[in-house]
Amino acid sequence: MKSKAFFIIGILTVSISQILTHYLQLNDFSKGLFIGIGLGLLLLALLQKNKTAKS
Repeated sequence: MKSKAFFIIGILTVSISQILTHYLQLNDFSKGLFIGIGLGLLLLALLQKNKTAKS
């Protein structure tokens, strides 16, 4: 259940950052921060799902 939430939030974070980049001028730090957090959440979700599948 927790991995699904991380996965959804990660996808939304990356997509929202791409939408904001299209319409607003964001500096490189902000773009990298949003994408990094989103990818981190996606990776965390995949690791948790893999861990629960093995158990």
